Amino acid sequence: MARSIDQIDRAIIACLQADSRTPSAEIARRVGVAERTVRARIDRLVNDGVLRLVAVLNPRAIGYGVTADVFLEVELGKVQEVAQTVVELEEVGYVGLTTGDRDISIQLFAPSVDALYDFVTEKLNRIPGVLRAKTFVIPRVVKSIYEWELPENLPSGVARGQQTPKTANRSRA
Repeated sequence: MARSIDQIDRAIIACLQADSRTPSAEIARRVGVAERTVRARIDRLVNDGVLRLVAVLNPRAIGYGVTADVFLEVELGKVQEVAQTVVELEEVGYVGLTTGDRDISIQLFAPSVDALYDFVTEKLNRIPGVLRAKTFVIPRVVKSIYEWELPENLPSGVARGQQTPKTANRSRA
């Protein structure tokens, strides 16, 4: 059974996406419910792994003017090891394991094209197990995950209370 999201949850999520600093009292006024209801709903959405409340950096605003997607081809049996090494690199904002002719997808931020080149040739290509890196510079992002809105029709399949990797790690601590 999927985690049910009703109209009140949707309205709260929309308010938080517009400005995550909106006080619960203001959200309650906009949505037409009690402030206590808003706080409880936000807590439930966070605890269920539906919503994360975080500060998001804008890489360009702090001097990282180049964004690139890099796809790595990795030696058989070394994907997890290489991925964990890549996760530790401060230039890397995203690491995903892929299917197809590449094994790992990375998004990274660099201050310049020269710095990007140095990162790929001197860091990524020298990681043991990396066979090839295919790099795509992203000159403009049209839509990011932070602008993705809750779809009207949600898929089924995630049982209520099922732990995401993030909540599973938190419950073990």
